[in-house]
Amino acid sequence: MIGTAELRKDREIYGNGREEIGKVRYCPKQNRSVSRRDFLKSSAAATALAAMLPAQVKRACAKSKSIDEFVNYDALGMAELIKTGEISQIEAVDITIRRIEAIEPLINAITTPTFERAYEKAETISKNSTFAGMPILIKDMIDVGGVRRTDGSRMMLTNIPKENVKYIDGIEAAGMNIIGMTNVPEFAQLGIATNNTAFGLTKNPWDLSKSTLGSSGGAGAAVASGMVPLAHGTDGGGSNRLPPCTQGVFGIKPSKARMLPGEAGGAHGPFKTNQAICRTVRDSAALFSHTEDPDGPFPAIGLVERPSKTRLKIGYAASIKGGAKVEYAVRSAQENVVELIKNLGHEVVEIDIPVTQDEFFINFNGAFLGQFGALTERAKAITGMSAAQSGLLDPFTVNLIEYGASITPEQQAAGLAYLSTVPNLYAKTFEQVDLILSPVMPLVSLPGDTLTPTTKVNEATLAILENNLGYTASVNVSGHCAMSVPLNWDPESGMPIGSMFQAATGNDRMLYELAFELEAARPWKDRWAPYSIKNIPV
Repeated sequence: MIGTAELRKDREIYGNGREEIGKVRYCPKQNRSVSRRDFLKSSAAATALAAMLPAQVKRACAKSKSIDEFVNYDALGMAELIKTGEISQIEAVDITIRRIEAIEPLINAITTPTFERAYEKAETISKNSTFAGMPILIKDMIDVGGVRRTDGSRMMLTNIPKENVKYIDGIEAAGMNIIGMTNVPEFAQLGIATNNTAFGLTKNPWDLSKSTLGSSGGAGAAVASGMVPLAHGTDGGGSNRLPPCTQGVFGIKPSKARMLPGEAGGAHGPFKTNQAICRTVRDSAALFSHTEDPDGPFPAIGLVERPSKTRLKIGYAASIKGGAKVEYAVRSAQENVVELIKNLGHEVVEIDIPVTQDEFFINFNGAFLGQFGALTERAKAITGMSAAQSGLLDPFTVNLIEYGASITPEQQAAGLAYLSTVPNLYAKTFEQVDLILSPVMPLVSLPGDTLTPTTKVNEATLAILENNLGYTASVNVSGHCAMSVPLNWDPESGMPIGSMFQAATGNDRMLYELAFELEAARPWKDRWAPYSIKNIPV
């Protein structure tokens, strides 16, 4: 097993007992005695591997020790090692910290590490719990008691909630140990990039020049790079589907109000749901079973463990009316999935997505862009100045507030009236088919600087956002469930291309059963990004 002294040797020690690797800081646990296991593989193998990797990876390898012995384990697999005594709960924390220290300087996925909290919690977690003390990263848009929640904003850097929301209680009851918070766009508004002036840009482990998308971009990058096999995410417009799509991992948006409340006071967000981004379907399904709301509108589905023998009628929508042109590689990937699901015995028919993108966003923006004026009042309360003068908000957010201020009450009323019809539009479609298959987004990927915290908000900016949220956002308004499944990689760029499956409200089990079937037919767990623990010794 890993000896604490050996784990931390060769690291630069700073004053007052704090260590720093990149921008991640934590306090080492004193007098921690952990027996040693054969954790390291040969340094010669690591050196040989490093010679074949990109330049930034080579630099990381030069400072590192060995390939991670546990690279191929998912969260449940690691939990089993804890339960059988092959590793301890403290070691699980040590292993995760080692990974974070190796990868984080390249990826920039974490806003607040909670390493000491994780050490303190580790041995209090029952080994009989499902995850037995496995570390998890939490998206920085939910209340964890005693842990800073920033929503990616300088305005929130001193915000420390006093108590967990119920969803976090469910995560901890499942035996997961919170080890940090992941980066998000400021108040999730940048949408297609996880970037802010408080913490900077999170980079895509498949190509550091590409966007992680958002707003669960930090969570997706943490999983794709192997920091953790499972990370929490929220989805209010595509946030648990867009980052997995472009980072080659699995993400799901549950039905509205299916999960334990993620808002203070026990409320459910109007569109936002909580769930995980994972390397394996079984990890996601296991966490799902612990975080369903027993007081919600649906009977609990419990633990889904395998595919269904039922064959489905799946409607394939190649594009969305009023949306951007779908890139050839994305269309080819979805057509490939059509053939896959046909070969699995499912019926496929062509259908239309029941909303038109341009009409949807005219009304969505009319209904909700005006709400960001509340941030102006918060900035004034803190500084006595306007949002723009306060320096507490990114220029993009300030522009969004100003843009939203031009929306009239009539536009807002018309927008709300239209959005109230969206659930029924989808319900009618699900009377014809069991599931909808479509792209997650029309493009394979986007440059990381497509939008930045200083981008001006105008019609062109909104068009970029809308084109890449066109397939996902209406799902949140409808309230039904959807998932992004990593079934293809672009042969030219090597980037992942996800496929989105949607099911009627409450039919979350159907999605999980199909996900298990697709995972068995075309496994993705062992497809690793270049900038990941598979390639970078830790």
